Amino acid sequence: MGDVRHLSGSYLVAFAAFLAFMPIRAAQALDGPYKVSQGFYKFLDRSDPLVASDRKIDYWAQVYRPTTLTGKPFPLIIFLHGNHSTCGRYDDSAEVRFDDRSNYTTTGKCPSGYTVAPNHLGYTYLAEELASWGYVVVSINANRGITGGIGVDGDSGLNLMRGRLVLRHMALLSAWNRGTGQFPPPVTLGFNPFGTMDFDQVGMMGHSRGGEGVRAALQQLRDAGSPFPKLIGQTDIRSLFEIGPVDGQTSRVLNADGVNSMILLPSCDGDVWKLDGMKVFDRVFLSKTIDASKTFHETAHVWGANHNAYNTEWQTSNSLRCFGSDTLFQSVGSSKPQQLTALQTLAPFFRATVGAKVDLKLAQLFSPANPLPDRLIDITNVDRGYLPRPIGSDVIKLETFSQDTGKTDSGLATRAYGVRVTHQSAAQEHQSGTRVAAVEWESTTGGGRYFRIPFKDVKNFSNATALSFRTALGCFGSICDFPASPDGEAAYGVILLDANGQATNFVSTQQFVRLSRPVGGKRLHRTLYTVQIPLTAFRGIDLSRVTAIQFNFPQLKGTVNIADVTLLKSDPLISTTATSVASLKGKRMGMAPVARMAEAVVTAAEDANTIRVVRDPAASLRRSARPAAEPDVDIVLTSKRSFPVTNAFPELTVGDSTLQGGDISADGKTMTVTVPASTFDRLKPGANVSLSVVASSPVWQFGRLPK
Repeated sequence: MGDVRHLSGSYLVAFAAFLAFMPIRAAQALDGPYKVSQGFYKFLDRSDPLVASDRKIDYWAQVYRPTTLTGKPFPLIIFLHGNHSTCGRYDDSAEVRFDDRSNYTTTGKCPSGYTVAPNHLGYTYLAEELASWGYVVVSINANRGITGGIGVDGDSGLNLMRGRLVLRHMALLSAWNRGTGQFPPPVTLGFNPFGTMDFDQVGMMGHSRGGEGVRAALQQLRDAGSPFPKLIGQTDIRSLFEIGPVDGQTSRVLNADGVNSMILLPSCDGDVWKLDGMKVFDRVFLSKTIDASKTFHETAHVWGANHNAYNTEWQTSNSLRCFGSDTLFQSVGSSKPQQLTALQTLAPFFRATVGAKVDLKLAQLFSPANPLPDRLIDITNVDRGYLPRPIGSDVIKLETFSQDTGKTDSGLATRAYGVRVTHQSAAQEHQSGTRVAAVEWESTTGGGRYFRIPFKDVKNFSNATALSFRTALGCFGSICDFPASPDGEAAYGVILLDANGQATNFVSTQQFVRLSRPVGGKRLHRTLYTVQIPLTAFRGIDLSRVTAIQFNFPQLKGTVNIADVTLLKSDPLISTTATSVASLKGKRMGMAPVARMAEAVVTAAEDANTIRVVRDPAASLRRSARPAAEPDVDIVLTSKRSFPVTNAFPELTVGDSTLQGGDISADGKTMTVTVPASTFDRLKPGANVSLSVVASSPVWQFGRLPK
């Protein structure tokens, strides 16, 4: 029961009465040694200017923890869901709840026939697993005022607000942990929280807008003049795990610096279909700020996964299909296989990085120097991006292709034989500034093709652990017309050269990674993943005097991107018993999706769509903080087909222009896209207007722009 010295007498009486009738949770099929119990706290309809000055919010969360509190304090994990409708109605024929209204966001109530969508309960399968290993997990409900809410200037996605909500919850929990605070812990919590949580060991998981939200919490906690350090007290956020996160929806660039970071990227995401989370990982390579932390950063590109199925309460899919991969999800209902891909990455990530007694061996699956576990690749393929430390003394940049084609970063001439090489920006999924060498070749003759990168100074590789670079195949020949091969669709090799012109043996990528065709939902993704080659694989030269790296291409045809060539001084996650990755084949993924949803074309007349333009509209929440530099214009769209509340911004196409964003009414039937008058004036009169929201919904057609 814990120490109760700081609780009031009335609370103790109520708490004892609650325990008298509270059922003890039955033991579950969880991996950890602890039985798990749940409780919750719910303080509704609150005004809190530290979170938001223009709307009401709730302090509402579900709490998962070991039933027996022996061994306290426990490390603390915070969960934050993404943007979704806040009211739903159960459909008897489909046997799922359809969430298509957001009245709760502004009023705290749902219409007749609707219930509040418990968006925060969709991660119970993850929370219970962590609690079984001795964590307190708090899953925040961000419905009131935020989820499905109207954005504000500088925070269009309300992710800065989400971050402040997380910090406010941390302040509340910290007060209970110290036996103080404005609100006594409620009976519904089911335990006395005094002294149960270790605020020096905190991790956070954010899904979708929740991903940028937990990064916002991290950065706003660090801000000069922030009120939250005083409210929370001593705390240390150790790690962030993000699932299909958004990025760039605020006026701030929000990084995951100084903490361990892992980002799960659903390859067939129909909502955040541009895989925004990849940009967060890219910025670790691009950062100009020295990060001296001993933290690692990881991406896991999960084949066949969509956006919604990671939250069991989001019961309809926003994805239509997967190109090049079987789907892990269905059109409606939950997906146990997809949930397992989160369970088998999130749980070991936090167990390896958060807690007074972490198990670093569990993090070995994140390094591509180690094979993925069978329990994961038996479900699907996973492409890993990885950096064992921030760029610095432990990870040294060798080449980033920042200069024009034909020149290295230091200005030396590269050499290409039998291949075409172009230095260019990486695919759209990547952060601006990420550069690749795009290599293409097609020949009827044998090998001998290569791309050589000389170094300005002799490099000492003898005291390093591995050579690392990022890569991705493009479509060539007919590889994108067929399912992925378990062996991959291509391989190429690496050779090192020394100051005497001697070369090492040819080391094939196939020994360490499976290079496979692009996959995707709305489009194919050419996302970069990591090849890590131990320097022990290279023989025949003096590794203390390396002068060049050479990529050789023995296949007759191919197209590949190469990026961020680095030298790793050490990798703490390399297993001492690791075998060649080539010994583990990838899973064969068929072309035909499971439960494929039919494509549809819906006309404006069928949807009863209308469009009207309102110049200089009345003030709104979004405009409340905006200086009156110029008037606004509202483009008001209505439809009998509901606009889904999404995490990525909707895209309104007007002729050859694209406008992002839009505020959806509580009933889901009206979307208002607000733009400055100067932006509207540049739109072509009579241009065709259409709206794209999620991949699973047909485009909304609105005819011609009335202008």
